Amino acid sequence: MDQRRLLATLTCLFALAAMNSAQVRVGSATVIAISPTATAAENRAAKDLATTLSDITGVDIRVRNDLDRLPENSIAVGSGPWLPSDLSSVTFGEEEFLQRTIGNRLYVLGGRPRGVLYGVYRLLQERCGVRWWTPWATLIPKNRRLVIPKINQREKPAFESRDPFWFHAFDAQWAAHNFSNGQSTRLDESYGGKLRYRGFVHTFYELVTPSLFGEHPEWFSLINGKRTTQYAQLCTTNPELRDYVVARVRDWLKENPNVNIVSVSQNDWYNPCQCERCQALAKAEGSESAPVLALANYVAERIEKDYPKVAIDTLAYQYTRKAPKTLKPRPNVIVRLCSIECNFAKALTDPSNASFATDNRDWSRLTDRLYIWDYTTNFPHYVQPFPNYFVLGDNLRFFQANGVKGVFEQGAYQSFGSEMAELRAWVLAQLLWNPQQDEMKLVDEFLKGYYGSASKPIRQYLDMMAREAAKENMTIWSDTGSACLSYPVMKKAEELWQSAEALVRDQPDLLWRVRVGHLPIRFVWLSRWQEFRRAALRAKDHWPMPVSRRQVSDQWFAVATGPGPQGWSPMTHLSESGLTPQAFVAQFAVDPTDPVIFELPKRPKTTSLPKDIQVPPGAQTIIVQDNLARLWREGEGAELRPDPLASDGIACWMPGTHHEWAFQIPFASLPKEVQTGAWRVYICARTETAGDIAQAFTAGIWDSKARKPLSATVSGGSQPNYKSFDLGVIDSNSDSMVWAAPVDNKTIRSIWIDRLIFVKEPRG
Repeated sequence: MDQRRLLATLTCLFALAAMNSAQVRVGSATVIAISPTATAAENRAAKDLATTLSDITGVDIRVRNDLDRLPENSIAVGSGPWLPSDLSSVTFGEEEFLQRTIGNRLYVLGGRPRGVLYGVYRLLQERCGVRWWTPWATLIPKNRRLVIPKINQREKPAFESRDPFWFHAFDAQWAAHNFSNGQSTRLDESYGGKLRYRGFVHTFYELVTPSLFGEHPEWFSLINGKRTTQYAQLCTTNPELRDYVVARVRDWLKENPNVNIVSVSQNDWYNPCQCERCQALAKAEGSESAPVLALANYVAERIEKDYPKVAIDTLAYQYTRKAPKTLKPRPNVIVRLCSIECNFAKALTDPSNASFATDNRDWSRLTDRLYIWDYTTNFPHYVQPFPNYFVLGDNLRFFQANGVKGVFEQGAYQSFGSEMAELRAWVLAQLLWNPQQDEMKLVDEFLKGYYGSASKPIRQYLDMMAREAAKENMTIWSDTGSACLSYPVMKKAEELWQSAEALVRDQPDLLWRVRVGHLPIRFVWLSRWQEFRRAALRAKDHWPMPVSRRQVSDQWFAVATGPGPQGWSPMTHLSESGLTPQAFVAQFAVDPTDPVIFELPKRPKTTSLPKDIQVPPGAQTIIVQDNLARLWREGEGAELRPDPLASDGIACWMPGTHHEWAFQIPFASLPKEVQTGAWRVYICARTETAGDIAQAFTAGIWDSKARKPLSATVSGGSQPNYKSFDLGVIDSNSDSMVWAAPVDNKTIRSIWIDRLIFVKEPRG
């Protein structure tokens, strides 16, 4: 062998040896080194690392705090006398960490209070494959020959405040393992603590109680010329009021010395002060946020010298969501922008959410301490499907790109058992740490890890629900009558969840998880039972569950309130307002009789115009029959039935037992020519009542995108024969719809809607 070949061979061998030495082989010689002066969080990090590595390898790993030199194949947690000189001068942010391999020793360093802790948990997650799915489900892979490869990784979270606000996410271990530091977590100092609020939100009346009204009416909102405390706010520009709020905040801080943030924020309703001083500021700045922000700035300026590490928090919420033109928050003021009005089936970058995206960008130009209060569940129906699964990543990347520093992701926070709670909390926690991760991969990882072999049909379910929800405007108040929860969709959903159960039938832990995940689908079936029975009978479909609603209800209740693994407790809330499982199933105590299926006559190809409409000569007219209508709770809330008085023998029937917009015809389903231009719109309706009443139904035209009416609301009273009600002239667009609703009145037997008439308005 010549010299050059020998030299090349030796170089490769030395490189290979160096590569092999730049790793840590975890075994019986491994120790976890920690300083005797380590914090409680660093001690916990070392203990958790040793315990978890022992579980992985089957070898007893010890923690030592008496070492001057770090042994080979060992791990240092935090700073200590063993630290190499090139690492001893590195500085970190409070939650920042560094993982670095030098030779066959690994150093996990970081800031205080939580940097080292997060460095250890990221090590276990990224290098050892550990996953903390829920408080009752953890993955610790077994590997008796665990090798931690060469690492040189420095990280810090994308957001300083990270709060996936779901009930099980409050658990201290889960929160720490998944990098949550929110106010509601049960993190103590052994986990490095958390962000601590005083007041948290909607604090105006906690700071200035309505009992002070008698002495200081001028401190409260002026509404229509009168000072009031009834669903009102504060007069935030009043000088004496401002000084009183400063004093109250100082009292709070004396009582709570560990607080990081104090909330000085509007009440959870409207009615800002209309006094001359408040309105002058609001008008000058172009937003009602200005008077509220001015108060927050005033308080922040007066406490910052004595409390330099405390921030004052206020809201950009509902009537204060729009940013002011020039007024900037002080550096120690946090503004929390709330997305409550958004369409949550679409990303916040979607055109349907354009106004919120604009507000986010505008606020980020004014402040470096912008937080977000985002919404990730359906608040009247925690257990109802809420298909926002695949927009969470886009939203968090949007926040990061637009200067957001903290995110509060409000979910179902009062109970276990809410729809896909486990998935959302885990995926949100990972994305809050690093939004640049692929949320699709995270979803798949969770499904496979948590549901095992049942993951495939569950992923198919998520995909289907997201597609269906994207067709409509999904708010945090959407009801069980939503189109994405229709019979065909829920029939397929039921099939998928039954398939998921069958795949894990012999694995009790996984079967329990799947059955909990199945609860939302059965919730919809129970809520829309008669409608779904009618649809199945009409289509001659196989009914996919027991035909006894009571039996299905009992099965649902048994899972929702039955025993579960350690860390779980029975469901207590189906809604934010407190609906209990017991109250929910009580309505299903008696099985209903099957609905009557009406045979509809064949519609004629054409019908003539109503006689009570005067159409200008030559004007274009378009007749739209009720077969294009979307019906709310079909069969109970509305239904197509034979009607000999209708123009085509069929009409939409509605009972007088509710006031929902049960009849809706979206313009997007109409002929293209009706979707643009000026049209006069008529709705043809009749009523059957027990006596003569002034109002039996209402109707109008609603712009879903602009979220405002395009026409005045019309109403009709007792009208046994069809009458054409003029909804007015509108500038048509594809985002609008015609709606009709009964008046909730026992004297109303039925409302009948026959058709719509569109008459083209002349130009000019």
